[in-house]
Amino acid sequence: MTLPLFTAGFAAALLAGVYLPVSGWNLYAGLGLLAVWLGLTLLKRGKQPRQVLLGVALALLWLTAWGAVFQAPAEALANRTVRLQAVVEDWPEATDYGLRIPVRAGEEDGRKVKALFYGDADLAGLRPGDTLSCVAYCTPADRVRGEESLYYPSRGILLQMQSYGEVTVTKAEGIPPRYALTLLAGSIRDRIDGLYPADQAAFLKALLTGDKSGLSDSLTHSFNRVGLGHVVVISGLHVSFLLGLLSFFLKPKGKGSLLVLLTVLIAFSVMTGNAPGTVRAVVLGGVVLLGQYLGRDSHPMIALSLGLLILLTVNPYAIANAGLQFSFLATAGIFLFGRPWLARWLQGLPKRHRKRAAPLLGLLAVSLGAMVLTVPLSALYFGRFSLIAPLSNLLTSWAVSLAFAGGMVSLLLGGLFLPLGQAAAVVVGVPIRFVLWYAEKAGRLSLAALTMDSGYFALWAGFVYLILCLYLLVPVKGERPVIPVCACVVTLCLSFFLTVQTVRRADLTVTVLDVGQGQSVVLTSGNTTALVDCGGTKNPGDTAAGYLQSVGKGTLDLLVLTHFHADHAGGVPELMGRVRVKAMALPDVDRDSPLRREIEALAQAQGTEIHYITETTRTDLEKAVLTLHPPLSGNKEVNEQCLTLVCTSGDWDALITGDMPGTEEQRLAARGVLPDAELLVVGHHGSKTSTSQALLEAVSPAWAVISVGYNNYGHPAQETLDRLSALDITCYRTDQTGSVTLYANRQEDG
Repeated sequence: MTLPLFTAGFAAALLAGVYLPVSGWNLYAGLGLLAVWLGLTLLKRGKQPRQVLLGVALALLWLTAWGAVFQAPAEALANRTVRLQAVVEDWPEATDYGLRIPVRAGEEDGRKVKALFYGDADLAGLRPGDTLSCVAYCTPADRVRGEESLYYPSRGILLQMQSYGEVTVTKAEGIPPRYALTLLAGSIRDRIDGLYPADQAAFLKALLTGDKSGLSDSLTHSFNRVGLGHVVVISGLHVSFLLGLLSFFLKPKGKGSLLVLLTVLIAFSVMTGNAPGTVRAVVLGGVVLLGQYLGRDSHPMIALSLGLLILLTVNPYAIANAGLQFSFLATAGIFLFGRPWLARWLQGLPKRHRKRAAPLLGLLAVSLGAMVLTVPLSALYFGRFSLIAPLSNLLTSWAVSLAFAGGMVSLLLGGLFLPLGQAAAVVVGVPIRFVLWYAEKAGRLSLAALTMDSGYFALWAGFVYLILCLYLLVPVKGERPVIPVCACVVTLCLSFFLTVQTVRRADLTVTVLDVGQGQSVVLTSGNTTALVDCGGTKNPGDTAAGYLQSVGKGTLDLLVLTHFHADHAGGVPELMGRVRVKAMALPDVDRDSPLRREIEALAQAQGTEIHYITETTRTDLEKAVLTLHPPLSGNKEVNEQCLTLVCTSGDWDALITGDMPGTEEQRLAARGVLPDAELLVVGHHGSKTSTSQALLEAVSPAWAVISVGYNNYGHPAQETLDRLSALDITCYRTDQTGSVTLYANRQEDG
């Protein structure tokens, strides 16, 4: 077990070295620990601690060396405008503002580093192996949306480059050997597009090549919600499918077959981008194949440690890669928990039933084992985890395996004779449609995924882990886990009940969701729920639907849109794909807006009533009243044509003005229709042109919530914050506190 201990120390040291804000200590700490290791070795003390200590010391020294060799050239280019030369390393990706192109770039005579090159859409014809020459401004890759992030460094990308002026392109001659497999992946994607309908093609491209660009955000969120996100991320699942398919033709007992199998595995990893999960699976698969060839058993934890060590040696910052963390923790969970559980379950069955039960129990054991170590990671990164993942894997495993194998066969047949490939694609489309259908339907279930925003669900997750630890550490022979399983089910139901009751017990609950730079506000009164706006930069449709489902709402009583800008309405299509909307209140403005037309078409298809607010309208929300004021202005500026909402429960009022500017706020205040409000959802995300002094003096709010995320507009403006502070208004910001919830009761405000 030397390698697992060494790798554990190596990985732990890199975690500290990468995440700790203090710099410059790696070299000295590494040398000091290496000296301690040498002393213990000479004294022949603590064999196992020495192995961990050696891993820690070498990791810190390697982190220092890697920085000098690889990071230094990138730092020399950072925050400079240079004339660069770049080689395209992968296919261009479309963004909202042009193209993002993975390159290896640098000055003409300088070291080249991995970078992302941002250029205009006219570069869409670039292929791997082509070269670029232009003037570009280079920035470090460790910032995403204005915040420090290891997202790109964990993938080996050290710089971002924005082109200026003319870009000179030199096309590669022939097929460059280094990029042959990447070009092959592009050809495979093109062939898939030619054989399958768009939705099926998008899924199959993700399944076979790891390209998820064709998957809609809504479908991606559904896959993650039901626990099938790993299906569209190349990992051990796909490598096992590939080995299973190849095993029909090749056996690893022969040297030639073994070499072919290993070559195919390595080529598959390179072709799909060498994702951490793929590299890990290829190393595991290679070790197993070598063990079979040599007639020896392979130790899975040794193979897993070897894969992790290879990835971290190539790029120490890969330790911060979420995909790597999920992949290795899931696999470790399968080895440590899934396999023993399967053996125990099968042993408890009569011998005559074991063979038939093994496949289903194996899937269940693998799913549960993978979740043991990854659920905390899901909660940390995404604030939720899939509760029905084991069921999803049981129900869809057959379809995913058939889609993988059938997809490859259809591509081969299509290459030989197009009609044969098209005929095969029709057959393969059946399991693909089933997977897509399941993800969509199961994603609508209230308890498909649990959100950690609810304290009750977080407490339940902690309770389950406590039960699991007791079950593992204090096993009782001969006892089946009926009582702990029942306890987990009962407490889950109790958590769901308490979560729902917490929201519904108040006369009015106002929740301003964290949707990034946008707005989405949930109003709940008893069993009635309204949503005001659904847009933003952080998956607004998924966020709103997830919140509603977490409180037991599969149907939304009323959706109100203040206006048709994407940061207030862009998430509506995904929301309506997950939650049924009974009625919709819209301003009758911006009639040429494509987003308005799309929303109206969805409402018509779903049977949603549309009410255009052209005069002051009131509607009951059980124990509250929602008043909607039409736009005051007939100007063409959309922000000046926002609906204004006042939600009232007894003497407690909440005011929402959308992106209404200060001039319109003053007109609204002068009409005398606004009450003294306890809560103000600050207009236009805290822009200096909204939340005017006149409005604040007219409504005198006790609390203000600013729905805001990273942006280039300066929101919230300091002038707005100063106006709120001067009036002693308690202010919350979703970019700092996450979602904000306030409760109001007729007898007791708060």
